Amino acid sequence: MNDTRIRRVVARATDGGRLQVTVTQLWYLARTGNPTWEASAASGRAPWVGRTVGAVLVAWLVVFAVLLRGVRHGSYLWWAVAGLAGLLYLVAKGRPRRAAHPAGGYVVPPLSSFRTMICQRWVQVYGGLPPGVVDEESYGDTRDGAGGASVALLCPDRAVRVFLAANGIPRRLDVALAAGPTELSGEKPVVVLHDASARGFELVAGLRADRRGPVVDAGLPVRAVRGNRKAVRLHEVPPAHLAPALPDAPERPEWLDRMAAGAPEDAEWLLRGWVGPVTAVPPVLLESAVVDAVERARRAADPERQEAAAVGFMSWPTSARPTAEGGN
Repeated sequence: MNDTRIRRVVARATDGGRLQVTVTQLWYLARTGNPTWEASAASGRAPWVGRTVGAVLVAWLVVFAVLLRGVRHGSYLWWAVAGLAGLLYLVAKGRPRRAAHPAGGYVVPPLSSFRTMICQRWVQVYGGLPPGVVDEESYGDTRDGAGGASVALLCPDRAVRVFLAANGIPRRLDVALAAGPTELSGEKPVVVLHDASARGFELVAGLRADRRGPVVDAGLPVRAVRGNRKAVRLHEVPPAHLAPALPDAPERPEWLDRMAAGAPEDAEWLLRGWVGPVTAVPPVLLESAVVDAVERARRAADPERQEAAAVGFMSWPTSARPTAEGGN
């Protein structure tokens, strides 16, 4: 972490000053590491096993020494048996006990340390945040001026909503930003921008089941994170009802079964609790994905737009022979 590197990251994130990004987005882009590890089961033997076997062997060696008193070459025989007992103890003791560890992942440096560096130390030295960076914690209401929008964009992540609001996306695309399903009203089409996580996909499935209007899934695809060494991966405990069905447990939701049928590795990745935060997506790519998703939502809500999009300017019908004017 140094001033020059932060300026380079800001320049790329803001697309040369065209966009504004939040502190959390900058944190993900300026990270120096993202260690992750899979879950591991308990291994090795419990400590009491080695202590019990060791005590029994020592007691036996004491008794054996008493029995060998007066026996010719008894000391040699005792040492041979003691060596054999030592080997038996090492085998019985086994590897040291290691407790089970859940899967996990984190970002270096922590967000709290990065915020202190940017929002406090940087401001003290330079008099303000880097140009193009906004603090989502002090930003105003992201829903301001979007009450009559034709499309609702639901995103649980405040940093992403502030990014969209700071760049004028609500007014430019005529969308209303929402933090949760309770903020949605009417039957207007909904675009859901979510993490690559089990909770994110479940949010989309719940909205599609509860609403009559179209719901467009604009969340981060699992394939963009799983196996991508450059993508940020975090971990959370997935909802209990998403675990493999037990005899007395409810069946898994339909959306998960469909994913397991079409992309079993993606479904398994989600069930293990892995998460790809949408906030870590490069801002330029995130902006493009939102614009595309909003257009898809409008087409889904308007049959005429669907028909026009299906035809396209390159697929107009042509006549069988040239006309008198020489056209087709």
